[in-house]
Amino acid sequence: MLYRELLENLKGCPFCEGNHTEPLVMREHSYLTYSLAPYHPHHLLILPKRHIESLTELTDEEEAEIFNLGQIGIRALQKLGYESVSLLVREGNAKNKSICHIHFHLIPEIQIGSLNAKGEDRYVMTESDIEKIVQEIKAVL
Repeated sequence: MLYRELLENLKGCPFCEGNHTEPLVMREHSYLTYSLAPYHPHHLLILPKRHIESLTELTDEEEAEIFNLGQIGIRALQKLGYESVSLLVREGNAKNKSICHIHFHLIPEIQIGSLNAKGEDRYVMTESDIEKIVQEIKAVL
């Protein structure tokens, strides 16, 4: 089955309804598991048990467990022989993502590439680009 077909048939959150995958490491507030639709065969996921959408909603306890599970997952991937692991956080509403439950991907040996989010070639920012971005971010901090 293709991933898009799985998504088309979803009725609710697969992480909350327990029809995702079995935990590899379970904690009180979160767990480490494998990806059902992996980018890589050893693609792992870290999930809070509580249904939340954003990183800003995590409690201190959830943050600590997720960080610890990330370390455990990365160490396991290293023992499998991988030299690099990318951490991808999927949070927020459904725009450009498939499931509205924050989750953390541990993906070994993936190349993100030279394209931006619009599928266009990435470019190196100019000094004026940097100045604009820094001002915009500082204004909201």
